[in-house]
Amino acid sequence: MKAVFFKLVFIVLVQWTAASQNTELTPTKTSPLDSVPSEDLKQKTLDVSGDSNELSLLFIGDFMGHLDQINAAYDKVSGNYNYDSTFRKITPILSDADVTIGNLEVTLGVTPYSGYPQFSSPPAYAAAIKKSGVDVLVTANNHSCDKRKKGVEKTIAILDSLNIGHTGTFINTESKQTSPAYVIEKNNLRIAIINYTYGTNSIPPSSPNIVNYLEKERVSKDVDAVNTLIKPDQIIAFVHWGDQYKDLPNTTQKEWFEYFKSLGVNIVIGAHPHVLQPMEWRSKTALNSASLVVYSLGNFVSHQRTFPRDGGAVLKLALKKSGEGVEIKSVGYHLIWVHEFLVENNKHYDVLSVKDFEATPDYFSKKEDYDKLIRFSTHARKLLLEHNINIEEY
Repeated sequence: MKAVFFKLVFIVLVQWTAASQNTELTPTKTSPLDSVPSEDLKQKTLDVSGDSNELSLLFIGDFMGHLDQINAAYDKVSGNYNYDSTFRKITPILSDADVTIGNLEVTLGVTPYSGYPQFSSPPAYAAAIKKSGVDVLVTANNHSCDKRKKGVEKTIAILDSLNIGHTGTFINTESKQTSPAYVIEKNNLRIAIINYTYGTNSIPPSSPNIVNYLEKERVSKDVDAVNTLIKPDQIIAFVHWGDQYKDLPNTTQKEWFEYFKSLGVNIVIGAHPHVLQPMEWRSKTALNSASLVVYSLGNFVSHQRTFPRDGGAVLKLALKKSGEGVEIKSVGYHLIWVHEFLVENNKHYDVLSVKDFEATPDYFSKKEDYDKLIRFSTHARKLLLEHNINIEEY
């Protein structure tokens, strides 16, 4: 695991033990990448200096937990859940940043475990996410309250027990006032992550729990509190917004981005549509500060097999601190695709790097699976090439 020092501003809550032992899964064929050292894979990533005033961040889309995924992770022999194999092939990409941040779109630990429409996954899911290289999970989304008070509180407790940073949902007012953001301190930079959702599927949080809703007065007060309490070099918002399954952002997303910028929050990462949407990086001008918006990173892992919900992207962002403040040094995206396959009639899920596996068609036991990866990548590249501003694939 990469050596990252975090200053945790939130109060450590009730501890929860997550069991995650299980047998390893064997893919249908041996991947040509299985014997490739992770160092070789990392050569394909953005070139980010180890300068003491620079920080690299990796943002990930939706970690979903459909029932098929839960069943696939269950080992009948041991009676345990294990998701490690799902992320094994993408771990070199996730680990190649100082801090990796994703959107957790399930609750954790409430039995019986369930998928759509009210999600609850085993603690082993979060354990595997942590093992893959993810450091922080945002938890405010439309499924935050799926399992009511128990779901909100168990999710927070499990993330704390695994030492996974988080923000977006809170046990009570005191915990939010103490820690209105998740704070990253490294290489002389202090970055505050804030997280909001448009709603929670008409299930309000139970008192005293808090879910950060996307409301202007709430956001404005939070930004003021973060600036006063934390004094960060940069605030980054990770937001749950937009229309599901639409390739382009709607007017409300654009208006919210402008509102965040008016508050001095010039970097906004989006989730919820479950498909990729465009990304824009605009340089500083005489009238405006530099800004970055990613309207949607799409699904990172899910059972949604309908094209183009079967893939997404991760975004790598390099920040540099100078006498004038923090500037965006570089930005790039890396396409990923979810491979669903069978081994001895047991279903498995692998998150794959598109660049690595589009070059190895013989890896796939079924040509139709390779064709689906190519269909996704062709669509994604066409969409992003046409609509992205200053952000390219790496």
